[in-house]
Amino acid sequence: HNRMTATQLATRLGARGIFVWHGNYYALPLTERLGLEPEGMVRIGPVHYNSVDEIDRVLNALEDILATG
Repeated sequence: HNRMTATQLATRLGARGIFVWHGNYYALPLTERLGLEPEGMVRIGPVHYNSVDEIDRVLNALEDILATG
């Protein structure tokens, strides 16, 4: 299957108003070891004040993006 880069996923989420980070978060040896460089990873940072609806929105967006490519 086609693999989406961290930049592509972050961009697609951003287009839906869901803002995330992508990169290696100063964990370069880890991301290199995992074979994720140069793109790194996508980081979603929910916190205690996010609602269940917001989390569902992110999960639904991820499901849709990953299903459609």
